[in-house]
Amino acid sequence: MTRLNALVTKQFDYRWQPAHCVSKTKVPKYLWHWLTTDKSLTSKLQCIGQLSVEVIEDKWGTASLRERCKLKLKPREAVRVRTVLLKLDGQTVIYARSIIPARSLLGHWRQVPHLKNKPLGGYLFQHRTLTRSPIEITELPAAMFPDQPHCVWARRSVFHQYGAGILVNEAIFDTISHFKSPFGLL
Repeated sequence: MTRLNALVTKQFDYRWQPAHCVSKTKVPKYLWHWLTTDKSLTSKLQCIGQLSVEVIEDKWGTASLRERCKLKLKPREAVRVRTVLLKLDGQTVIYARSIIPARSLLGHWRQVPHLKNKPLGGYLFQHRTLTRSPIEITELPAAMFPDQPHCVWARRSVFHQYGAGILVNEAIFDTISHFKSPFGLL
């Protein structure tokens, strides 16, 4: 079981940088492609093992200051917070926190609150008119995930189709290195 520092993980309020501004030498080699691919992590994970989703939280909540700024939200604007663990063959490989503004729940995105244990990424990437902001990367403190031996690298981007969009933050754990890379030889 993956332990989380609940006070810290609710925020993801760290300094993010555009992926092209992050030195590849700072990031473990096996993580670089996971952090920078503009393809669906869900589909990449499904190529290398049995993917399951453990929902930690999926309810109306509060976005952090940086999350509000990224989505250009008003201070008290209603958002749905979806927090999950993505597991491959039973091992946790990704912690994801998504911020879904109420005004983005239009069209087929009205189904997002009903995904339950289905991956959000798999749902979003089904739609051809989807656009995505440039990926940003950060190194999260080790204290955020007590089971992790050191800092954890994460990425975020905003998916646009309706309203303010959906902000998806994904922290990628070292356990992902236990699986064959779907990116070919690194």
